[in-house]
Amino acid sequence: MAPIDNISIVLVTYNSMDIIHLFLSQPQLKNKKNIFVVDNSSADKTVSIIQNLHPNVHIIRSKKNIGFGSAINLGLKKTNTKYALVINPDTFFSNTFFKNLNKSIDKYPNAAILAPIIMDDSKFLTPPSKEFYLEELTVNAFDDNSLTDKKKDFIHGSCFLINQFFFEDNKIFDENIFMFFEDNDLSKTVTKRKLDMVELGNCYIYHQGDKSSTPTSHISAFKNFHYGWSQLYFNSKHNPKWRSIPMNYLLIINYIKRLLIYSILLNNKRIKPSYFRLRGMIAYILGKKSQDIRENISL
Repeated sequence: MAPIDNISIVLVTYNSMDIIHLFLSQPQLKNKKNIFVVDNSSADKTVSIIQNLHPNVHIIRSKKNIGFGSAINLGLKKTNTKYALVINPDTFFSNTFFKNLNKSIDKYPNAAILAPIIMDDSKFLTPPSKEFYLEELTVNAFDDNSLTDKKKDFIHGSCFLINQFFFEDNKIFDENIFMFFEDNDLSKTVTKRKLDMVELGNCYIYHQGDKSSTPTSHISAFKNFHYGWSQLYFNSKHNPKWRSIPMNYLLIINYIKRLLIYSILLNNKRIKPSYFRLRGMIAYILGKKSQDIRENISL
């Protein structure tokens, strides 16, 4: 069984002061030596919180926001372990997470990726704010097949373990993507290489969802913009042109329709996300690179 110190943990922060201390304070991470946090030029107290409260953590400070995938790749380059757990900071482990993960490493030595079952708010009576016990889950949290391991063709990017032997130069994500669809792209790539991805039936995390950065109207616009850009990039990368071009233009048309309908209905909650996703799609069509579009998105 691989001890926990044979697994590096790599995560990305960007204005994450509201949640990073809670993540790093989980008991299973106490005295853990191989934690690497790549900070994407946070403007808040994220870095000082880590430095002051978690001195065992390795901080890699990027001078600018290079996006999620590029930051994970940067963190992985600093590791020297066979296995690395890529995880979002807005997550909490089940109390048996690493115990069961280590057993699964021995069970699937040739798997490229192992992933836990990801729980959301609907699975809990009260959503956790720290490491949790399975007894806290609702009685209907598990279906008949959820306790069995399954080979998958898609693995969610909020938490997964990679066997770095299968990835050249510790690079797992396409750095043309700034944000969103990195996990879709990675899953497609691993599937095309005929490598195994396994979802573990005895390994669980709780993912808060969309809480890795402190929410602001600018962050929301920024994320929706890049969602639109990355969706079209992903379609173009993994489909022939005769399929991807009409697919992408149909998406644009659908978002124009949505924007018109939401505007007529005065549904402001949906107007802005649709507007910024549409802008991201148009930016992709115009040939703009996602890495050139960082914080300079006008609201």
